[in-house]
Amino acid sequence: MNEEKTKFKNLNDYAEDVYKCTKCGLCQSVCPVYKATGRETTVSRGKFTLLNGIINGKLKFNKKIAKNLELCLGCKACYDFCPSGISAEEIIAAARHESSKINGIGFIKKFILANFKSNFRLSLLKIGLDIYKTLGINNITDLISKVTGNLGKYLTLFNSQLKENTKYKKLKPVKPQSELNIVYFSGCINNYVNSSIKNAVLIVLEKNGFSVNIPKNFTCCGIAARSSGDFESFSQLAENNLKQIPDDVDYIITDCASCGSVWEFYPDFTEGKLKEKAKILAGKTININKFLVEREIYIPENSKISKKITYHDPCHLKRFQNVFEEPRKIIKQIQGIDFKEMKDADVCCGAAGTFCISQPEISKAISSEKAQNILNTKADIVCTSCAGCKIGLSQGLIEKNSSIPIYHPVELLAELYLKDEK
Repeated sequence: MNEEKTKFKNLNDYAEDVYKCTKCGLCQSVCPVYKATGRETTVSRGKFTLLNGIINGKLKFNKKIAKNLELCLGCKACYDFCPSGISAEEIIAAARHESSKINGIGFIKKFILANFKSNFRLSLLKIGLDIYKTLGINNITDLISKVTGNLGKYLTLFNSQLKENTKYKKLKPVKPQSELNIVYFSGCINNYVNSSIKNAVLIVLEKNGFSVNIPKNFTCCGIAARSSGDFESFSQLAENNLKQIPDDVDYIITDCASCGSVWEFYPDFTEGKLKEKAKILAGKTININKFLVEREIYIPENSKISKKITYHDPCHLKRFQNVFEEPRKIIKQIQGIDFKEMKDADVCCGAAGTFCISQPEISKAISSEKAQNILNTKADIVCTSCAGCKIGLSQGLIEKNSSIPIYHPVELLAELYLKDEK
């Protein structure tokens, strides 16, 4: 047995579950990709029929099967609905890993993953984006986007991800200094693309008396690598991130659903002492929404946000981390807010990491339906807790010619604190 087999599960390890999942097909009713395409091979049963053939030696991984494996958002909606409790997302990731060794990953995904693995390349991206914004090129492209059809929509989508809702400001704490040792995993988007949510997290935590440690050598969480089947890269990123965290840490706080979900996977992709450390740290990782709700955080009584708000549940937060009531509680605590629950709030937004790049038409169809549900609430702001979902929601809203702003719940809190300070 080689090193790879001891570190990662392979497709044969899931043979029994794959066989079970070729039977009922109940997940058709909840699979967003199946609803958008109507194709049997997009739902778990269709994919697993092919994978069962591979396990039994009747089929081999080819490019056609590889393309069918791409048609999965990894949203785990089927898991919630599966009578056998089978994790199709986990099995498809393992199948993509084996397929990638034969068919490769594809140039675009390979390029994206290579950049996520390198903090140096991400730093160059940050420099480029800072120049882009400082010189006002984004304002020029915003004007161009209005007269360039589909290309304009991509420009609008790109620029929408760069708009900061929250600027950092050091505020006076309202609570005594906490003794908790907190590490904040801020993620790639916060560090290299748009620091708005990171600014908000720091404002809110510091206001409530918490000190925050952000190790300099954190890398990408690796979610895109794992989802693409690049288990080797995911393992390397996991090992690096685990090494940055002191043993005496009390909490690892994440604000992005995707970044938060991977810590549960780290033990399965590491070995020895690092594997044991990964198991311990998985139990100490907590989403910022949940962390704040578990404490009596400061809510100003004399400041308010008079807005109608709705909320979209990221798949990696609700289904992977069981966090869905907490962000709503944060939003509803704020004076002046009128909360409106949207239809199918927990249905995937359609972005799903690189899915929106590799399958743009299907992604847009899913995002468009989500956007309509948002518009039906007549909300002034839509909230979510995932950088990837922000892309999906923006994509859908742009297709509907809507410019409703997208906030993280913690950005609303930070805005409230800044108002209160004035």
